[in-house]
Amino acid sequence: MLVDDHKTMLWGLEKLIEGAGAALTLAGTAHNNESALREGARLRPDLIVLDLDLEGRSSIEVLPQLLQDSGARVLILSGNRDQALLAQAVKLGARGVVSKEAPAEVLLQAIERVCAGEMHLDASLMGALLGQSAPAKADPEAQRIGSLTPKERKIVATVVDSNGAANKELAAKLFIAEPTLRNNLTSIYQKLGVANRLELYVYATRHGLQ
Repeated sequence: MLVDDHKTMLWGLEKLIEGAGAALTLAGTAHNNESALREGARLRPDLIVLDLDLEGRSSIEVLPQLLQDSGARVLILSGNRDQALLAQAVKLGARGVVSKEAPAEVLLQAIERVCAGEMHLDASLMGALLGQSAPAKADPEAQRIGSLTPKERKIVATVVDSNGAANKELAAKLFIAEPTLRNNLTSIYQKLGVANRLELYVYATRHGLQ
């Protein structure tokens, strides 16, 4: 899903997605914070390309709700070069940032990486996130935690709060099927480098994932 308040930019992005072949399908568009929340919840796309400045308002103020309601990964596409603002967007859950001045192939590469569960951050932004000048070395634990989807983070929080409840009970709490829960837990284990629910519990409490 594409979110931008400039019709010309939206049109260009739509053509870019359409020209990328079968790998990418445009779910829909939005032009301000309200329509982004509404369409994100309705369409539930895999990825949202989000402009930070929408009709004079910052989309950062709705970013957490957008992530929660849509279940999507968010890639920031911005003309704003304020590293602190971009870093705030990433801390709130955005999976990457691409400048509006970047070549089309860079944007497509960023979309591909974020869809694959990776982060897309340049060295200067990583430096801003870590509070030091670029080039900066990424914190591997932050990268692991950042690779979790909003749904996976919710599952981790439920595991922590469950006091050892069975998978069947956990699945019921999350309103998902038990096989779906097992598949999600396997993905979470691989991303965080843990082997089972006990190790996941220890990791989550250590790193504040409740």
